[in-house]
Amino acid sequence: MISEQRRIEGLDTVRAVAALSVVFAHLLGPSLPGVAKYIFTGHPAVVAFFVVSGFCIHYPYRKRGLQVTPFLAGRFIRIVPPAAAAFILAQAIGMRAYNPIDGYILWSVVCEAVYYCIYPLILPLSRRVGWPTLIAVSVIASYGVVIGLGSDQYGNAQVYGPQLNWIVGLPAWLLGCYLAENLHRLKLPGNVWGWRATTALTASVLYWATMNTSAGFYLTMVPFSALAGCWILAEIRNASERGPINTLEAIGGACFSIYLVHVIAATAIEWVVTTPIVVSAFSLALVYPFYRWIEKPCHGAARRIKKALEQSERGRGLKESVDFGG
Repeated sequence: MISEQRRIEGLDTVRAVAALSVVFAHLLGPSLPGVAKYIFTGHPAVVAFFVVSGFCIHYPYRKRGLQVTPFLAGRFIRIVPPAAAAFILAQAIGMRAYNPIDGYILWSVVCEAVYYCIYPLILPLSRRVGWPTLIAVSVIASYGVVIGLGSDQYGNAQVYGPQLNWIVGLPAWLLGCYLAENLHRLKLPGNVWGWRATTALTASVLYWATMNTSAGFYLTMVPFSALAGCWILAEIRNASERGPINTLEAIGGACFSIYLVHVIAATAIEWVVTTPIVVSAFSLALVYPFYRWIEKPCHGAARRIKKALEQSERGRGLKESVDFGG
């Protein structure tokens, strides 16, 4: 049995693997020969991020109510300043496509912001109709968008703009909520290495299919999210039974900085050196200052402000109760 705890070990391992996969897909993969270029995958990794995000958002609230203002304040203080800082850095070095509209990197951050905003509505709805119903409706909406509008020649799923991208990724995010709700009831066959291998191989096959067939990411990411969910459960179970992989857990703690900064750092480094493995290594090294001085302080501020707002709302509610009683 996985113990009840605020921090679920194993999730940062998933974040680390997904973040590194995005980095190497962008910086190293294109230089690899033949089918090796499909080893590292970006879009499937983002889908895994969505599942993890839904899990993390819902897990604390699966058995209690949600205070909307503290929740939204905490989430937006957590993600908006680092994303804004990365945007400013990107514009400063001439990366005009690094913006929320064109979708380069920041498209998924916009999706996250939308999910945070609608979660206060989704949570009570889930308790009336159930997560499976919500997921089924989201799948219909997702395929309605992607089949109705198609995609670009690379089959990308972030090309629908900030108005619709979040709909395409919503099934994965809601699946994460479902996993959080049912974490202690779900049974998963096999072992963690089987799920790791199956997920990695499937992601690579989907990447190959996107580049070489009409089955683009925009059509395959919904079913892939189910596989990613199984991998996530396997990592959580493995961490509970055998302990976490400390190195990956540490890397996963900085995954947002890795995701935001790696292409910015790489662009700057390529002014000096262009060898892909060197660019990748130095790009990852340059992530740490961003994490240490921007993301980590924002994370701490988000926790403090959220806690203060929660206490303030509880105090106000208690005062109103006393005044009403008097």
